[in-house]
Amino acid sequence: MKKNILGLIGILLVTLACGISSPATPAQPGVETIVAATFEALTAAAPATQIPREASGTTIAINNISFVIPTGIGSGAQAETIEAVPPSDDMPWWEVGPNYNKYTIQGYPLSETFHTRTIYVYPVDEYIQVSQDIATLFDKLKTIINSPEQPLPENLPFLPAFNAAQMFYSNEQTLKFQNGAGIRYLTQYGQAPYPVNNNGLFYTFQGLTNDGKYYVSAILPINAAFLSADGNPDTPLPTDGVPFDWENLENINQHFELVKQKLNAADSNTFAPSLTELDALIQSITISPP
Repeated sequence: MKKNILGLIGILLVTLACGISSPATPAQPGVETIVAATFEALTAAAPATQIPREASGTTIAINNISFVIPTGIGSGAQAETIEAVPPSDDMPWWEVGPNYNKYTIQGYPLSETFHTRTIYVYPVDEYIQVSQDIATLFDKLKTIINSPEQPLPENLPFLPAFNAAQMFYSNEQTLKFQNGAGIRYLTQYGQAPYPVNNNGLFYTFQGLTNDGKYYVSAILPINAAFLSADGNPDTPLPTDGVPFDWENLENINQHFELVKQKLNAADSNTFAPSLTELDALIQSITISPP
């Protein structure tokens, strides 16, 4: 079986190559300056008109963003300002970017996951200046927002950039926040063939402010009861789970399609955290001029 896995890693990477856009929390050791501050149970309220009446929880207001973390999914946030990384011959493309703000949710109900629960805010013009290719991603997202009736592309827009491929997406829905809009969906990224699992699955939102000046991204791990705990072949699969054919990895897309169908059919509140709570967090976001 191990020979099959090694021999067919290339199949997945070729199949998903057009979807490679970004991964795990991007690491930039030695090239970024981080200014960190922890905010537990912040109480500085944003104007009432900017936060949905149904939103309740911990209000975060720092730098040029404010949002409400629902009580069930967090108690605070750590804010960081990440320094720009200009392009160079020895710099991987996925590490190139402008100055941006990053907010890590604290007290999140899932901790043993591959991805970190994070909200990112990128300045659009500055990003294009250091990475011309990123303009294509922004244009794709604008099309999705402005023409929701059009069929979605094979791979959805995604930041932060990393060297892995978007394996599939499900539960996609356009969503508005206080001064912008975007699309939320569930997905998993990888560099090798393995099943959709609760260690790698995450909820993401990719959006733009109405004035086009800021790009908002969220990566929030999420679990579904019918998925295995991780991508290990020896990890037991729940009785209602979708099997993964480790002996015939060329059939990987069939696994993705069946999982996608089950995720799309699941009630929003059966996920952990629920889609309702995660959507409420996104809808409460306000991006203000710095």
